[in-house]
Amino acid sequence: MNTLNPLFAIVVFLIAYATSYVINLKYKVNNLSSRYESIDGLRGFLAIGVFIHHSSIWIQYLQTNKWDAPKSNLYAQLGSTSVAFFFMITSFLFISKLLNLKEKEFNWKAFFISRFFRLTPMYYFSVSIIILFVMIINDWKLKVGIFRFFGQILMWGTFTIVRNTSINGYYLTSRINAGVVWSLPYEWLFYFSLPLISLLILKKKPSNLYILISFVFIILYFFVNNFDFHHILSFVGGAIAAIVVKFKPFKTDKNSFFSSILILLCFVLIGQFKNSDNVICKILITIVFVLIASGNTLFGVLKNATLKFLGEISYSTYLMHGIILFAVFYFGFGFEKIKSFTPLEFWGLIFLITPVVVIFSFLGYKFIEKPFMEISKKINK
Repeated sequence: MNTLNPLFAIVVFLIAYATSYVINLKYKVNNLSSRYESIDGLRGFLAIGVFIHHSSIWIQYLQTNKWDAPKSNLYAQLGSTSVAFFFMITSFLFISKLLNLKEKEFNWKAFFISRFFRLTPMYYFSVSIIILFVMIINDWKLKVGIFRFFGQILMWGTFTIVRNTSINGYYLTSRINAGVVWSLPYEWLFYFSLPLISLLILKKKPSNLYILISFVFIILYFFVNNFDFHHILSFVGGAIAAIVVKFKPFKTDKNSFFSSILILLCFVLIGQFKNSDNVICKILITIVFVLIASGNTLFGVLKNATLKFLGEISYSTYLMHGIILFAVFYFGFGFEKIKSFTPLEFWGLIFLITPVVVIFSFLGYKFIEKPFMEISKKINK
């Protein structure tokens, strides 16, 4: 059987869904209604899509020693397009907040505090595990100078905004979490750009302090980090969706049969591209997102409580799935053993790992993400 048979991806989705359904029966993580239910459901698909994407890269990497996008458009787009959607969601939510403020003043201090407590705790927890793995692999011995070692940890502490580097000389450091941290600097770039963006939207402008902070961060970012313009287009797509939802230029039924079919058609067309970097592909993704952000539930699928549960725990899934894969492949079986697996054996292992990813993601959300979100709410009162 072909290593990248679409059936494998479908089975992983079904296992993740079944696991989430059982957990959500008891804990009701998503018991609160959301203004953007369709987006919550979409995030559930995206997080598992990235997990499947990196699983397919791992089997390819173990055979060729090259960490490249999967040769299948489907498996490649499960990662590339999913991240594009994540960027659009970020942009949509916060541009929408600015558009809906009207005469009110935006609380920038509360915004940055909430973003810090939302992204940082789970990220630092995941980095701590990466450091632990590196030290175990290196027999708890320093392979670099002490100052360089702590400097490397500091680089990771900045969400790799300054530089994505190995830790303690272990050249596979970035493989431990499947290299997912590359997207987080773009998230921070957007957050720190928001005061400048707000100048075009808000009547009550941010203070000079926040404008200065915004300018300084952007300048430093471009000085120390790489930059791919096509990712910025994803944030633009989210902003377009926010404008469409706010001003409703198109008088159509958001859940019409035509709109849902259009979404499916766009997904089929997106699947013809190798990744989401292409401008035409990005336009198709934007069309899909505008329709979903407007409330289209794709025949009711995106309102599903289990999908919304997966969406709620998606940040932990994003950060932890690669670590779990690495732990199983390196510590559990060993790379050489995994290399000898047939496609069916490899994906059978992924099927067994899938519930573990969902459970650990839930635990990360419940015991790390959620408590720190509550702390930020108390601070911002």
